[in-house]
Amino acid sequence: MSLQFSLNQTFTSDLSNTSSSGFKTLADKVTSEVKKVFAQTSGFRRSIVNSFRSGSVVTDMTLVFDNQTSVPSSSNAQVTFTNSSTSLNILSGSIIFGSSTTSGSAPRPTSFSLAALPLSLALLMVQLLAS
Repeated sequence: MSLQFSLNQTFTSDLSNTSSSGFKTLADKVTSEVKKVFAQTSGFRRSIVNSFRSGSVVTDMTLVFDNQTSVPSSSNAQVTFTNSSTSLNILSGSIIFGSSTTSGSAPRPTSFSLAALPLSLALLMVQLLAS
């Protein structure tokens, strides 16, 4: 399920870079607060910050659930999130929940998994050429 909201704080360029300490610090804070909000929601696993962009600080996230049947409706998620207290300083009226993604969709790749891809492909080519 997608979640977007705006934080009442000034956007800085380092928030565009997922490798920056500024991005990581804010992403950790946001995911921690979202986890508290949805901790009692059946099937909730985790949340992932996909990006921050300007417009105060627009946060684009993905909420991950056990399976498709445990994903709440957008309206139920909206009520849960809107009625919860967080330390995020979310701008009023900026919360938008999107439809759920297909079950079994892969989480965003990590830098380690992306770095290992060329090595895996090279090993596969060596095996194919040897046979």
